[in-house]
Amino acid sequence: MAIMKDYYRILNVKSSATSGEIKNAYRKIAMAYHPDRNPDDALAAAVFSDAAEAYKVLSDNDARKQYNYERYLTAEEEYKRPVETIESLINRAKKINEYVKRSDPFRINKSALLYIIQQLFPDDLTLLIQTNPAMLQQFLEHVTIAAQHLQSYQTKQLIKLLMPFYYEHEWLQYKLNSIIQQQQKEERWEKNKIILAVVIAIILCALIFFVTKT
Repeated sequence: MAIMKDYYRILNVKSSATSGEIKNAYRKIAMAYHPDRNPDDALAAAVFSDAAEAYKVLSDNDARKQYNYERYLTAEEEYKRPVETIESLINRAKKINEYVKRSDPFRINKSALLYIIQQLFPDDLTLLIQTNPAMLQQFLEHVTIAAQHLQSYQTKQLIKLLMPFYYEHEWLQYKLNSIIQQQQKEERWEKNKIILAVVIAIILCALIFFVTKT
């Protein structure tokens, strides 16, 4: 079976969502990630593109019925969506890291990055737990690499999503906790350097004042 994008997951709605709920979900994503609001931001553009694609299909009754038929195959299996292979997930995670590696670290849209990382995971995480252990670890390693570019509170959100794996694998706990510690250290420095700059500016002004007075 061919891998299909989960349009409901992309828009963060249930498969039973009404047309109004789908419209509101799309508007929310569009407001945050529209290219006009995020110029030259490939991550935001990718999120918006997927959302626009999903909305185009799900907002059209006939297209939505056809999508549901292809996605669920039969009415009896409506809630059994096809699961993306672990190989495909690894490739998607690699592409995310390749993009981030080429990007200016100070201009990465962290919100869009977190959204895209979250989209890698199926609703039922047991489907991943049951996959090949070596490939699962490879996938999670790529996820942790991407997580290094988030803010600490976003990495904590990711840990909540990864709880079944987080408690199962000590290496993952160590890696993510180390990432959070480093992020918090950098965030403290970003905050303190502003205060330091203000203090230095005050000292310089005071020195100039006293020198001109003498």
